[in-house]
Amino acid sequence: MNIVIAGGGVAGLEALLGLHAVAGDRVKLTLVAPDHNFTYRPLAVGEPFGLGHAHRVPLCRFTHAAGADLIIDRAVGVADRARELRLQDAGTLRFDALLVAPGGRAVAGVDGATTWWPSGDSDAYGGMLRDLDEGYAKRIAIVVPPGAVWPLPAYELALMTAGEVREMGHDDAHVIVVTPERTPLSLLGDEASRAVAEELRWAGVELRTGAVAHREGSELVLDPDGTRLDVDRVLAVPRLLGPGLGGLPVDEEGFVLAGDDGLVQGCERTWAAGDGVATPLKFGGLATHQARAAIAGIARLGGIADAPDPGEPVIHGRLLVGHRMRRLRPSGDAAGAPLWWPQGKVAGEYLPRWLAEHGVGPAYAATPPEGVRVAQSLRLMRGAEAEYLRNLARRYRVDGPVTA
Repeated sequence: MNIVIAGGGVAGLEALLGLHAVAGDRVKLTLVAPDHNFTYRPLAVGEPFGLGHAHRVPLCRFTHAAGADLIIDRAVGVADRARELRLQDAGTLRFDALLVAPGGRAVAGVDGATTWWPSGDSDAYGGMLRDLDEGYAKRIAIVVPPGAVWPLPAYELALMTAGEVREMGHDDAHVIVVTPERTPLSLLGDEASRAVAEELRWAGVELRTGAVAHREGSELVLDPDGTRLDVDRVLAVPRLLGPGLGGLPVDEEGFVLAGDDGLVQGCERTWAAGDGVATPLKFGGLATHQARAAIAGIARLGGIADAPDPGEPVIHGRLLVGHRMRRLRPSGDAAGAPLWWPQGKVAGEYLPRWLAEHGVGPAYAATPPEGVRVAQSLRLMRGAEAEYLRNLARRYRVDGPVTA
């Protein structure tokens, strides 16, 4: 069975390693990716604060471990019935089963703001810290844009910035977070929201929820009430757009439409996983779960009956606070939560273990560390808050240049 995986990110590598573990030499694996390296990004948010950095690992190390072929090229289209993946430079590639995991396209979410993304320029934010230290900036706004986004870095950056300001000895600097969410990390449930809101209050960070921000000169204007904030610097996390792969059904922002089993709508041999799939939230733990759902489906297609069922996905994360970590994790039972608890933010069964065993990711932890217990399944995230945020995304559509 010839299996092609298009994408060298978290979802693609979880699938590559998982299919090798489940099927072994019963399948032929090919990984297609536009870049030579995988970037492991959980601690990249802390780079300006001296807290870790992003790791880059050659993809050939993963394909060698899985006995797979590696093609450096970009997937641009799929013909499911013809079993062909169209590549940007190398024509077409035949498959018996295909997993598309190209990720999302990061674009600026707020015009005129400095856009931060996990593999981006830490020097830009480091410069903002120096401006705070030297008194050139007093009021910093950190913004979550509407649309597809993983909002946690905004809160991480706000908390660590507040911590840095305290260390600098400045009592006149002010940090504010603006988010369209009605409560912080609302899609992760009430416990997570309360925990983050409490941490922000403790750190002295002002929080404005239910607001969409845009720049007008030196002011930040908040919709829908028109509030104007006088700020010196604005930092925004990026908004994601879908990969818009030709031949596959997508939503209005280009995200691939797939079922909970990962099978793309209207397809028989094409699955999808990762940030390029239409979901309420973008998060590495969800991406790896989608990859394992695809592994199970592809294995069944190939007559392999012993592929494990990943069960229902439970979202979890870790909140960085200064030089210590605050854990946000599921409290669900073993059937509902991931079985492997990494000390980073990428949960999964295969990729995090490989990273730990090869000295890239954190070591395996037999039990979750102490912290605030939260749990939120993907099913529960498809409620009123998700619909509210989806309507905001439709109202404030963007099609800006890709930033990452």
